[in-house]
Amino acid sequence: MKLFTPGPIMMAPETIIEAGRQSQYFRTPEFSKMLSECAEMLGDILNAPDYAKMIFLTGSGTAAMEATVTNLFTEQDKIIIINGGSFGKRFKQICEIHNLNFVSIDLEWNETFSTEILTNYQESGFTGMLINMCETSTGQKYPMEAIAEFCKTNNICLVIDAISSFLCDSVRMKPLGAAAVIISSQKGLGLQPGMSFVALTEEAYRGRCERNKVKSLYFRFTDYVSDIGRGQTPYTPAVSIINQLHCKLNKLVSEGVWAQIYHIATLASYFRAKLTEKTNFIIPTYPLSNCLTPVYCEKNNAMEIVEILKKRHDVYVTPCGGSTASFLFRVAHMSRQITKDDVDVLIELLRNY
Repeated sequence: MKLFTPGPIMMAPETIIEAGRQSQYFRTPEFSKMLSECAEMLGDILNAPDYAKMIFLTGSGTAAMEATVTNLFTEQDKIIIINGGSFGKRFKQICEIHNLNFVSIDLEWNETFSTEILTNYQESGFTGMLINMCETSTGQKYPMEAIAEFCKTNNICLVIDAISSFLCDSVRMKPLGAAAVIISSQKGLGLQPGMSFVALTEEAYRGRCERNKVKSLYFRFTDYVSDIGRGQTPYTPAVSIINQLHCKLNKLVSEGVWAQIYHIATLASYFRAKLTEKTNFIIPTYPLSNCLTPVYCEKNNAMEIVEILKKRHDVYVTPCGGSTASFLFRVAHMSRQITKDDVDVLIELLRNY
């Protein structure tokens, strides 16, 4: 099996070994030490500000998105959402369900986001912005530095979903001035699905989370912050994933995060060059994340290609949903277990279509 999918991804051998171990009991000093070390290493890798809080949620990325929105914002806020696809739409759905006041900047699937759009929202009383650093459904990477500057200038609380970008693109919380950054286990970290992590600034936590009356038991961040101080979570965590995380983070710290990002960026560039050189497929022209490549099919046979690769070759690329399903599929580059030789094999298979 070869996974060119944006989570789960091909896991490292040591992660697979760790995943196969018996999970230990977790209300122990040993587990507390491990979780505290994970929180510190994640904060360092994210370049989080001093005194940032790290939330460990047993739940998918969507759980962390919803938890972050409901802990940071209330009906008194006025939020901008960048909606360039399925995951921008997910932020909209969360705000609708929780009766939050928002405007949505909606993009067509192949429309490049322009920061000039933001001039329409200058000094208009907005207090929050929700953005997917990479819109995973299309692969578009947004110009985060310019967006961050807009938020700083207008005193806007910036929440970044970096779930797909983390460890594929540079994600540096402090320079971006982000109030919260969301990541998940099954993407660049290469762990099993089931956990998400939220880094929160001290200012966002004290000024928002502690003051807001969050109508949730499981997702109330104040409980998580209280427990992480003793190396625990308020509810049972996915213990096996924490074990995998500890192993992965130690390796990242040892080898250097930039080595990981360089591998992914090199793999993405190699695939894109080979695809345009040797096949008739088209790559959209908007700015792309290193994490994946959207592939446009002029023959409208995207779903057919996805199924043939899976059933005949045990190779998995990622279908798209909704209006793009017939003509777009995605090839992810998130795993260090994927090599240029693997890419060459995929390119040869795609030449048949």
